[in-house]
Order: sequence, then structure tokens, then C-alpha cells
Amino acid sequence: MMMPAFLPGDQMYLVILRTVLLPAGLALLVAACDMGAEQLPNCEYVSGNLLADPEFSTLDSSWQEQSWRYSQHSKDISFSYGAEEGILNFMKVGREPWALLVQDIKAEAVEGKRVEFSADLKLDLSEPEDAHALGYGGGLTLLAKQNYEDGYNIVLSSKLKHEPHMGSHDWQRVSVVEDFPKHISYMYAGFLHQAGGGMQVRNPALRIVTAGCPLTVLSD
Repeated sequence: MMMPAFLPGDQMYLVILRTVLLPAGLALLVAACDMGAEQLPNCEYVSGNLLADPEFSTLDSSWQEQSWRYSQHSKDISFSYGAEEGILNFMKVGREPWALLVQDIKAEAVEGKRVEFSADLKLDLSEPEDAHALGYGGGLTLLAKQNYEDGYNIVLSSKLKHEPHMGSHDWQRVSVVEDFPKHISYMYAGFLHQAGGGMQVRNPALRIVTAGCPLTVLSD
């Protein structure tokens, strides 16, 4: 840019401001924005799906071939479960307050890692007539423990930390993200039914994610 050789004082000050200070200030602003962008959380998958049989195809197989296992409160069978075309149907049919359908996960795969557990849920759940002190709902659950010679210690327990987990809702993707401690002896991932009515599940996934992911991710 050509500048006149002589300008009054105020005009010379404005020219210097426009030609020197403003570009320098913009450069600093851009640099600050770039630094901020680098510090934004970056949530990405580090692993593939750690779950076996996400299509629930082994539910009717022999015990040795089943990836999912069922357990419930007390011995009187109070829940039914089955799958068709990759969709799990999990219904309450008796009076016991809760049931689990979970699978064991290799502890060394997740210990010390941030893990996301997600699935598509379709809910038709109601408050049970025999409401239990544990509360009620249906959806995702995770558990990890450390075993000792004389017992064990639960080091992570995640139950229904997503919305929705009650009521009637069409298919929605829900997920939870948890930090697993080191030195885990045992863990499982699966589904807790602790309500009246039923729920359906499809496309479950358990993945290791980067540390930038928030600890709890709610459904859209």
C-alpha cells in the first residue's frame, strides 16, 4: 500500500492502526481459535464391537455356545426372553422384581479404558405392581468387580443411566460411557429388566472410546 509522505497526526495514527495493529490482532485471534479447537473434546471409537452375538442368535443354542446368560431375582421364572431377526424381546411374566440378560467381557480388554455401551431400545414399560426398593426401569447395565481370596469388591456398577428407561417409546438409540478402573477381575454388559411390561433391544455395541468422550451420553 502507498502512503502519503506527510499526514496530520490523527490521520497518520489511523493509517498505522489499520496497516499494522489490526492484522496483528487478527492473527492472534486466529491463533487463539486454533488452540481452542485443539482442546475441544474428541470422541472417537478406538475398538470395534467387543460384544459377541449382537444379533442374539445363540439364545436357543446349547449352554456352551450361548453368548448371553439369563439370571433373575429368586427362582420362580418371572421373565421371558427370545429373539427374532436380531431383535431381543424381554418380557415380565411373573412377580419377581428383576432379571438380567448379560454376557461376560474379557476384563483385560476394558480395564483402565473409557468404554461406551449402546443399543437401540423400544420400550413398553410400566411401574410394576410389586415395585421393589431398588426402583424400576429397563435398559443398559454394566458391572465390574475385583476378586480377592476372601470375596470381591464391585468397582463399577452402571444401571439405567440413560433416558428413556421407562414408559412407552419407539426405537431410540441410547448409550452410556464409563471409565473402567484397572485390575478388573470380572465384568459383564447387558440388559436389566426391572419393571412391568416388556422391552425390545437391537444392535447392541460395546466399544472403547477416546478419553475426550463425556462420561454419560443421553439419547437424542
